[in-house]
Amino acid sequence: MVGTRLTSYRSKRNFERTTEPFGTDGEDGFRFVVHKHHATADHYDLRLELGGVLKSWAIPKGPSLNPADKRLAVATEDHPVDYIDFEGVIPVGEYGGGPMIVWDTGTWAPMGDPEADIAKGAFKFRLAGEKLSGGWMLTRLKNRPEDKGKSNWLLFKEHDQAMNTHSDVLETHPESVKTGRRIEQLLETSAPSARKRRRPSLRPEKLEGAVAAPLPDKTPIQLATAAAAPPSDSRTISWLHEIKFDGYRTLARLEGKAVRLVTRGGLDWTRRYGDLPEVFTTLPCKQTVLDGEIVVLDEQGVSNFGRLQEALSGSQPRNLLFFAFDLLYLDGWDLRGVAVRDRKALLKNLLIDAPPAIQFSDHVEGLGEALFAQAIDKGLEGIVSKRADSIYSGKRSSTWLKIKAPKTGDFVIAGYTASPSAGGIGAIAVAEWAENDLVYRGKVGTGFDATGMASLLARLQSLETDDRLDGAPKEVITVKPLLTARIQYAEITSEGLLRHAVFRGLREASLTARGLAPRKRLVTDADLAGIWVTNPTRRLFGRNGPTKLDIAVYYASVGDFMLPHLFGRPVSLFRCPTGKSADCFFQRHPFTGMPEGIAKVESANGEGEKQTFIAVTNTKGYLALAQFGAVEYHAWGTHLDHIDKPDRIIFDLDPGEGVAWRDVVNAAVHLRGELQALGLAPFVKTSGGKGVHIVVPTTPKLTWKAAHAASASIAAKLAATGPDTFVTVMGAANRKRRIFIDYHRNARSATAVAAYSLRARTHLPASTPIEWNDLESIDSPEDLNYSTLPRLLTMSGDPWADINTFSQDLPA
Repeated sequence: MVGTRLTSYRSKRNFERTTEPFGTDGEDGFRFVVHKHHATADHYDLRLELGGVLKSWAIPKGPSLNPADKRLAVATEDHPVDYIDFEGVIPVGEYGGGPMIVWDTGTWAPMGDPEADIAKGAFKFRLAGEKLSGGWMLTRLKNRPEDKGKSNWLLFKEHDQAMNTHSDVLETHPESVKTGRRIEQLLETSAPSARKRRRPSLRPEKLEGAVAAPLPDKTPIQLATAAAAPPSDSRTISWLHEIKFDGYRTLARLEGKAVRLVTRGGLDWTRRYGDLPEVFTTLPCKQTVLDGEIVVLDEQGVSNFGRLQEALSGSQPRNLLFFAFDLLYLDGWDLRGVAVRDRKALLKNLLIDAPPAIQFSDHVEGLGEALFAQAIDKGLEGIVSKRADSIYSGKRSSTWLKIKAPKTGDFVIAGYTASPSAGGIGAIAVAEWAENDLVYRGKVGTGFDATGMASLLARLQSLETDDRLDGAPKEVITVKPLLTARIQYAEITSEGLLRHAVFRGLREASLTARGLAPRKRLVTDADLAGIWVTNPTRRLFGRNGPTKLDIAVYYASVGDFMLPHLFGRPVSLFRCPTGKSADCFFQRHPFTGMPEGIAKVESANGEGEKQTFIAVTNTKGYLALAQFGAVEYHAWGTHLDHIDKPDRIIFDLDPGEGVAWRDVVNAAVHLRGELQALGLAPFVKTSGGKGVHIVVPTTPKLTWKAAHAASASIAAKLAATGPDTFVTVMGAANRKRRIFIDYHRNARSATAVAAYSLRARTHLPASTPIEWNDLESIDSPEDLNYSTLPRLLTMSGDPWADINTFSQDLPA
């Protein structure tokens, strides 16, 4: 953890030249130092030991014992705790080049919660040094436009017995408290040449378990088993504990000057990471395989997946760091059979002079509970514990354990209790879906802030319903189960209730605003006002499910976006006239009483046999289908104008057992690059389930048979780029822990769920076209549903609005 906070410090210094300390993990303490520093601009540096590092402020005019003197103090990067004793000359040309002395040192004490006070910008503390003592205050200033990137504070002395209004301590005591020398004397005597930092050389062939072998073609990745708490050392077993990162697990493979960065699923993402691959060519070896995580850090030095997504959305990603935590191969030696303690020692030696973009992921041996507590306190994901003597098995193993910070889950908000004195909400009542019913999981009454509570209360009041939630107390005001809350909790009790539950915010999907021109209105206000269905309050898919009217209103609300992708295409309907799943059925052919605007379409199949299908030709027919219980729309990949030649090719990514949503997203992003390399323009939408649809607009030149054959060939090429990730053969057994690339939806009369169509499930998720950048920001595709999507589309527009302008010929 400390190592990540020192990233900025280390990135600014060349430890081949400067004698400044590289920095090791520090213990919590309350020492301080004031350095006097002759650099580009002469100044003093105040450094306070806090959280294992030195929090630092540069003070151009130096501290004053006179309370009337308000001195500018500019916050700088955290320094390692062993910097407290540093005194010497930093070489010219290096960051901060010039002499530095320890002008004062001693201990300090906070007068409140130091971390909270610094965050608030009002920080009081006491010093007990040789020159400075008594009470002090740091207060943060409001930045001016020209102060961009800086954090400016004021430092001043408080009125107490240690103040001095008669003399300037900087003039009366200019010497070092460590050596007694003045800073000018350091320049006269000059500093010894910077020592080159070297640790004792470690040779792979000397390690027990190392095997002489060529660089392996494939390296299966090792996974950790979930555990409830960090393991403790015993007489015979010791454990190493590392911080768990929130990024992309990656194997970095170096062979000569060739670098490959491979995902945990075996996908080659080298080109996605911009200039980062080139950094590995500077390592002092010819061949190596490193296991680690690619991350972007936030201001607190914590890995942040959102920041990583943002960085990767640009053409030249910046601020990427590779935290290496294992060494699997080095210059002719396979190290997977070596104990992890020895592998990490060799790795640390390998990375001693590595560029800042490659960081060593350090660990503590023993003290797992203390590191875990620190991880929780800093808002980290958790820790990973590894048996010190364990080998790298390349599979999930109990010798690697992942211990996540207190459990966090997503729960439906099913009600709330009123409390005017507490801001309107006493607690929220949360529940989980079980089949088509809601199961009450208890009340959550902490974790709210005043601003957020007011907004949440307004939304909950608009969702109030007379329905009751089984198991909830009488005082709970029931709401429609449309909002999802992220809840941190200790456990679920034997009664099925959350224990020590804390509200951590709403889980909501967001879509990128496109800034497009006003959309063409296909559903008018008169259409909206004229929506009519019989039995409008009939529940679908269980007593807590949406109503028949909810579906009608949804399709009216999204019609402007959906109809351009539906008009003039043969469709199949999935109808649920009674609202019960058992009574749902597909409607592919014309039916009795079809509304006006639903046309009959005749087409001959490959054998010349005529078949009749249906198509939506106008808005009134589209809106009228709600009365017929139409829940899902499934469209052909062609248009009536060229019904025998498709104009959209679909690759349906269908995850098998054991494949997580994020893995599906990673796979889709990977395939996007492969399709672009073929000269195609892939678009993406959620399937409304666990998968993703990649849709490629094509020029309608090939017949169905030829297009199906071409898509099969493309699917095979795509699968070959990640054979451990993809499969093109049907069958659940083939898909276990793999993603099936289903290209069979490109056969004649085959359909795929249409853009913006609902899916016939309890909370009606929608198959939603999205920007590629948005795909990686979605935690759960179910968040795009009948309740949330109309509002999001109003703000974002249709990302497929111009899909037809990107049509390309399919490669032969």
